[in-house]
Amino acid sequence: MTEEKQIVDKLRSLGAVENVSLSELTSFHIGGPARFVLRPTSYSGIQAAVSACKEYGVSLVLMGRGTNVLASDFGFDGLVIRFDTPIHSPVFSGTRVIACCGTSLMQLSRDTVKHGLSGMERLAGIPGTVGGACAMNAGAYGGEIKQILKRIRVLHENVVEWVTVLDDDLGYRKSRFSFPDAIALEAEFELLPDDGTALQTMQICMEKRREKQPLEFPSAGSTFKRPEGHFAGALIEQCGLKGYSIGGAQVSEKHAGFIVNVGNATEADVNRLIQYVTKTVKEQTGVTLEPEIKRI
Repeated sequence: MTEEKQIVDKLRSLGAVENVSLSELTSFHIGGPARFVLRPTSYSGIQAAVSACKEYGVSLVLMGRGTNVLASDFGFDGLVIRFDTPIHSPVFSGTRVIACCGTSLMQLSRDTVKHGLSGMERLAGIPGTVGGACAMNAGAYGGEIKQILKRIRVLHENVVEWVTVLDDDLGYRKSRFSFPDAIALEAEFELLPDDGTALQTMQICMEKRREKQPLEFPSAGSTFKRPEGHFAGALIEQCGLKGYSIGGAQVSEKHAGFIVNVGNATEADVNRLIQYVTKTVKEQTGVTLEPEIKRI
């Protein structure tokens, strides 16, 4: 048996599917074919897939719901572990909740409010997974994962263990629990009893998101990190770039901090637009913008 057949057989045995378009897996709707895609149904399945990739020299990338991702037009010649569905339901115990990292952050946030808890309601509009949120220290409207994440179960160097989260483990849009340093499997959050305002706060944050963000077009969320002392969207708008397009990629007319796919945009279109926006903002304001989106 050739090594190529061994690789294919092994990944197929784990449930991997071949030649899946990344444009179907990302909220940007951009990207060529992935050689293999695996949606794991167990933590041991993730561990086995990582070991197989190591053994056979197959490139590996981890993806949640693909909401913060720009994928290559040429695809990915390796395995994408698409961890976008929960292996188990959230487990509530008092003010603590343990959630699988494939769980929708939106759904978990809503569930915590239903359970009479507060601390996650401001995150209810973020469309990614719990794992992605932990890997990026996701935040919105004054709330962020760092404030409530207490422990995280990770796969690192073929070892699965629970790790207590320290204060410097997460920062603005960064975390030591992000791939490839670690693969987050489960997360434990410490919340507070709801004082009666959680539902209203969640609804207000959701309404703000609908009003201000271009949810009607495919995108990868906020394109740029917030520069210290500034807001990326305000700087871009100040430079007259709202609505500026390259190919099918456009600086949103609704919120300049978003680049949206207004019609068959390619990775190349988005890259050129990011470069143009970065160059223009630097020349006109002196501020260097740093992309927030992840790349495959």
